[in-house]
Amino acid sequence: MTTKRVALVTGATRGIGRAIVDRLSSSGISCIMVGSKMESFKQMNESPPMLPNNEQWHRGLAIDLGQWPKWTVEEKYSGFQYSRGRHSGEHETHAGNWPLLALEDGYELAMLVNCAGVTQASPSALCRPLEMQRITNVNFLSAVSMCNAASKKMMRSRKRQDRAPCIINISSVLGGDPNVEPLPGTSIYSSTKAALAQYSRVLSAELAGAGIAVHCLSPSLVADTDMIQNLNTQAQARLHARFGDGNSTGIQTKYDIAAEVWELYEQSKK
Repeated sequence: MTTKRVALVTGATRGIGRAIVDRLSSSGISCIMVGSKMESFKQMNESPPMLPNNEQWHRGLAIDLGQWPKWTVEEKYSGFQYSRGRHSGEHETHAGNWPLLALEDGYELAMLVNCAGVTQASPSALCRPLEMQRITNVNFLSAVSMCNAASKKMMRSRKRQDRAPCIINISSVLGGDPNVEPLPGTSIYSSTKAALAQYSRVLSAELAGAGIAVHCLSPSLVADTDMIQNLNTQAQARLHARFGDGNSTGIQTKYDIAAEVWELYEQSKK
């Protein structure tokens, strides 16, 4: 029996995460999409991802990754599921509650993409403890918990998949690239992204024997995302000055990152 592929994508409601969902769904992959709250899915409900085949579905789950480790012990999460209507090409939507990785027979977890991220609004000395905790929870600790949950699921289904399942963590060029000068005002954000990059490197070695690939992407400035556009004008100006036209790191789009994610998955081998 041919297995049907499923991807778990965090930060899926907008920006890079939404672009990744659209790229995967266009290739027939069902997506479990994690957003911080149900309201985060409003724009997605107005323009849902495509469903090219009848057996495909997309599920949205409201999980506040900033509430680590609280969210990790919840048994189910509120959400909804899209599927194709029986008599039309329109989406049918069903509300409900699901465990993080609840899959029916014949569906296997092929990919995890940790894309959720929050940046900081102030230099380190001005960051309040709760802001520091939230940045760390979302950017690093919740990503680690997602990797742990996904890798266990992938190990159990590895032999049934026609290619190696993979984990892709989205870090940042600010997370330790030796060719990039530190950018003031991003100290905590950059540190969490550096931690995620190093974690991915070691996790790759830990999971290699299980046949699970682990990758880490470190995008440059992705200007067409809410995370960047919601920064104050001074912070945006600093980023554009550092990574704008004429800089070797350059500016990328969310679609560039989505294409890189798909390319990494396509490279996975049995």
